[in-house]
Amino acid sequence: MARYLCRKCGQDRFVPFSCKRRLACPSCDGKRAAIETERALSEILPRVPYRQWVLVVPKRLRYFIHRNPALAGELSRILADVLARFYRKRCGSKVNLHVHIHAVVSDGVLSLEDGRVRFSPAPEPSAQELSALSRELRRRILKRMLKLKAVAEESVVEMLARPHGGFSLNGEVRVGADDRAALERLLRYVLRPALSIKRLS
Repeated sequence: MARYLCRKCGQDRFVPFSCKRRLACPSCDGKRAAIETERALSEILPRVPYRQWVLVVPKRLRYFIHRNPALAGELSRILADVLARFYRKRCGSKVNLHVHIHAVVSDGVLSLEDGRVRFSPAPEPSAQELSALSRELRRRILKRMLKLKAVAEESVVEMLARPHGGFSLNGEVRVGADDRAALERLLRYVLRPALSIKRLS
């Protein structure tokens, strides 16, 4: 809880954070992250390798995303679609994807064959493939933002003209199939609260 005090009249009030409705609460967010991590490990994620993908958008676009929070969901959907097609092309099946701008993705595809779940691992992505994925993400994100009238056409043209346009995609972090402790650490990192209790004063 937080205690609010009026210095003029001396009246104070305690405000609980457990209601999940009073702005950001690192404690509630931390609790939710721990619960979701445990649920993912015990009920959702099979013992296969996983890769963390991190999409960074240029500073120029962050202003628009802060102004219109729905755009973050649009970026997540585009990232999910691009990665799903990338894995299907390399392995020929569906992708088990848990998406945010940070995405933890099975490093291959899961398919159902003769009533049994089968995992087909994907080869390590090459530098050329990462570059192509980044270009496709940039093109699709800017096209979507333009269609939603979230950013000016001149800005989109300018960002498309640059070699990277401020976008980057990283897929270096990989967790082995039997390293559940590392997967738990990765999930806790991805699901961490937006604010750190240690940084609040």
